[in-house]
Amino acid sequence: MEIIKPIGISEQKLVVEATADYVERAQQLLGADFSQVTVRFDLKGKAAGMYRVRQGERVIRYNSYLFAKYFDDNLAVTVPHEVAHYITDMVYGLRRIRPHGPEWKQLMADFGADASRTCSYDLDGIPQRVYQRFPYRCDCTRHDLTARRHNQIQDRKKLYFCRQCGAPLAPLSGKSEQ
Repeated sequence: MEIIKPIGISEQKLVVEATADYVERAQQLLGADFSQVTVRFDLKGKAAGMYRVRQGERVIRYNSYLFAKYFDDNLAVTVPHEVAHYITDMVYGLRRIRPHGPEWKQLMADFGADASRTCSYDLDGIPQRVYQRFPYRCDCTRHDLTARRHNQIQDRKKLYFCRQCGAPLAPLSGKSEQ
């Protein structure tokens, strides 16, 4: 298996330019003035792109590893997809429309882009996040909980129950328990 390296500065520049081109296209299509959105290449995992608003800052994040493996496809699909999220946020607001609703789909059609919501890529050679799991038990079996659920139990904020037997989940105390 070949280890994929993230895209370099020259490819990042092409992605940023493509993002800016789609924003300019949206300006012409909608007759509105949109500021250029911040672009970052810090996304990891299975997603090729993500539009996010945090503390008033609008950012499009791209996965530089997936772009490296599927550059042309991501340039044609992921870039307009994320720009369409940005533009629909600017026009309608995130709370007023569905993320992949008719407004978003119409903008994707105007861009001449595929309005599929997700892509399935082969992730061989791409670094994956490994999440720590915590062992718990109930009356009938063992469960592996995420760090978030584990912390909520430890902080006494939540209690989780087995779907089979209905018993509350308790942390495994020793390695001999299965």
